[in-house]
Amino acid sequence: MLKPLNFKVHLTVLLFIQIALFFLYGYHKMYNNRPYSIHQWRQTDCLSFTKNYYEEGMNFLSPKIHWQGVKEGKTISEFPLINYTVACLWKVFGEHEYIYRFTILFLFFTSLCFLFTVIYYYSESLLYSYFGTTLISTSPVLAYYSFSFLADVPALSFAIISLSLFFVFLNKKKTSLFYLALLCGTIAVLIKASSASVLLIIGTISLINIFDFPKSATKNQKLFNTKLMPIISLVVSFLIILLWYKFAFLYNNKNSNGVFLMETLPIWKMKDKVIETARLLYNVQLEMFLNKGVLIGLLLALIWLLLNLKKLNYAFVIAIVLSTISFVAFIILFYQVFNVHDYYLINNMMLPVVIIISFGNYLKNNGFNFSDKKVTILACIVFIFNSTYCAAIIRLRNIPQDVLCKYYPFITNEEKNFFDWFHYNYENTLKPLETITPELRRLGIKRDDIVLSFPDPSFNITLYLMDQKGYTATSESLKTDSAFIQNYKNNGVKYLIINDINAFNDLHVNETSYTAVGSYKTITILKVN
Repeated sequence: MLKPLNFKVHLTVLLFIQIALFFLYGYHKMYNNRPYSIHQWRQTDCLSFTKNYYEEGMNFLSPKIHWQGVKEGKTISEFPLINYTVACLWKVFGEHEYIYRFTILFLFFTSLCFLFTVIYYYSESLLYSYFGTTLISTSPVLAYYSFSFLADVPALSFAIISLSLFFVFLNKKKTSLFYLALLCGTIAVLIKASSASVLLIIGTISLINIFDFPKSATKNQKLFNTKLMPIISLVVSFLIILLWYKFAFLYNNKNSNGVFLMETLPIWKMKDKVIETARLLYNVQLEMFLNKGVLIGLLLALIWLLLNLKKLNYAFVIAIVLSTISFVAFIILFYQVFNVHDYYLINNMMLPVVIIISFGNYLKNNGFNFSDKKVTILACIVFIFNSTYCAAIIRLRNIPQDVLCKYYPFITNEEKNFFDWFHYNYENTLKPLETITPELRRLGIKRDDIVLSFPDPSFNITLYLMDQKGYTATSESLKTDSAFIQNYKNNGVKYLIINDINAFNDLHVNETSYTAVGSYKTITILKVN
């Protein structure tokens, strides 16, 4: 019998733990930073959508970016719920990028509260509930992106809330919990299709129960008083998701096909570097997912659960099997991105979440003593190591010359030297673009005056930082085009914004084709003649 618990008290404790992690991770030193560091490219893409909503009318179904290589900048990536919501908040509280950061952090903390509750509901252990929740919150990839601008953590947050509500519904059988779980799951999948495992779990368990097959699974587990409404709700959820992604494909095909990934990148389409990508996935991306010790521990727990499926509730069996299959399938289907993209793993965190909940229930049902002093000490040691390891990685990426990173023993000199160079290089190239906008306006360059920003391999990094519509180019792309200024002029380009004048001089451009109109720190501003 579950003991009554004052959840307000323990969720307050959880809040104070997250506040402590807030300062340990160095968020207080970076909350007002512009989009920066690893995957700045994707961060500025998300912010570009938000800024264009804010500046150009709140038309939800007409998202735009700064890059003009598409029709009026029209393109779409994920369901723009977060971008649009933050744009609305900017309208009320003023344009501050930290509002975006705290919106995502708030959603993530909310999901941790739901996760804490459902872990306790099935393990009946406060220690295990705190341990399991902080195990997720000290994932380096989640800690890094939960205070950033990407949509992946919000999608995971809604997925965790959805799964938590559904697992509580399985016992309480309050249909309102089912519909709330389905709503949150639908939002998660709309934001990121990689969250689909949560709806797969909810749909499979619900349909087994509705159709009472197999009977061995549904014995004494009747969840619904009527079959019609749950089935209609599942169908509506599926149709909403289908219609949204159909709209997104049509919108991109009409305006910007190819700007954002809308397809899979499976392993069987790789011509080479399969082994190298596997090495990077294991040594780099999975290190950001969870540290190797935690990964091994969760893998052993998963193996143990798979070997003891007959001892588990059928809902846990389905959740474990489907989330495992989803994890493996996702790695295979998006294998090509794992040479550099750690954030693609974020929504695969559903597998560790399912393992933690299921294993806690298994331990409780088999008489495990959670209150043993050795267990408590081990849990504290794991938490301390995870949190400091996580803090070192985040600070290394975001805070130059950080003291913790300087002395932390589990960061290699190679990593420290790389990020020392990274921070120095950024300071002397792109950093001035963060504050150049007033100078551009003083020179008479309006926001919708089309510029060519050089060099920039991304769509939106430099354009978003200076809030300027235009194009971007690299040295490699321009070296093969001797008449590139005239070609860009034909596309409406009025100015060149150069953040590396030496790279521009190497192109040997005819000086009669441009006129210098100003400079700002290390940035050179040229007008196309």
